[in-house]
Amino acid sequence: PIEWEKDYILFDGQKIELGPKTFFLDGQLSDEQIKGQPYVFNSFQKAAEQFIDGSESEPMRVYIAPYVYWIDDPNDMEIKKGKNGREPFGMVVKCQNLHLIGLNDNPRNVVLASWRGQTQGAIGNFTMFDFWGDGMVVKNLTMGNFCNVDLEYPLKKELSKEKRNSAITQAHVAYCHGDKIYAENVHFISRLNMNPLNGAKRILFNKCHMESTDDALTGTGVYLNCTFHFYGERPFWRSDMGGAIFLNSDFYVKHDNDYQYFCKAVGPLSIVDCRYHTNREVYAGWTAYPTDWLRCYQYNVQMNGRPYLIGSVKPYNTVCMDQLNLLNAYRVEIDGQV
Repeated sequence: PIEWEKDYILFDGQKIELGPKTFFLDGQLSDEQIKGQPYVFNSFQKAAEQFIDGSESEPMRVYIAPYVYWIDDPNDMEIKKGKNGREPFGMVVKCQNLHLIGLNDNPRNVVLASWRGQTQGAIGNFTMFDFWGDGMVVKNLTMGNFCNVDLEYPLKKELSKEKRNSAITQAHVAYCHGDKIYAENVHFISRLNMNPLNGAKRILFNKCHMESTDDALTGTGVYLNCTFHFYGERPFWRSDMGGAIFLNSDFYVKHDNDYQYFCKAVGPLSIVDCRYHTNREVYAGWTAYPTDWLRCYQYNVQMNGRPYLIGSVKPYNTVCMDQLNLLNAYRVEIDGQV
């Protein structure tokens, strides 16, 4: 339950005062209900028009009630085209220290959605968001491009929507131009080129869930306590901008191919306390064509409950950190807790 009392909201035992940097967004409110309320909105677009830059101590917070918020109108039949040589975007949002916070523990209940991709409503790789700003935080919601995935909304089935097309095309979720980005308990949903806040200089994903085919994940990311549904063999295009890291995460292989790689191009990766889940025998490698100089790092990796060495065809590409001090850079145990 969320209680809105004009100047504040009550949620989960907290009283949240509304103001110039604290907004409340609820898609079920009518225009009449929010009339004269400068910090309450019923569409993401209207709220974004009023965003102002936040700081680390006083971010621009947007508290979002359960609903499906269409960032790009699915009923708009216009073919979207990009500008200035870039992809077509649902929205460009420029705001420092922007926090988007879903008011529900289940990310499926607060959905920021689009329904468009390359050749399917757009010319170019349609991208729902293009974010600009440091210090962005996203929590307790779903960001999804449902061009090739059904949107199933559990709270109000009439807000569900079938995928636009079963033929999978490039349908992006979000770009992010900034540093120190954090996502917690967020579902990032699409298929080809999913892009969960791709472009961030440094980004931490904590307790997030991702679904994609190829060329999809953020190559500068640290992925902690996350789950991945791989519908393609190569979820990364590249990771050579710093090297992606997976900690205590689960990889579910959802396709029928015999191979599961991470990168299409060659790039460094570190995998610690992670688990593969497959329905059949699958070879897991770093990349399809690893160079002799590539070094990737692993510790305590399993496939279907058994220890697994990634990239065993060229084992010199893999550094096992079991006996190395290097492991302390990734993993510390104190009183039996990792």
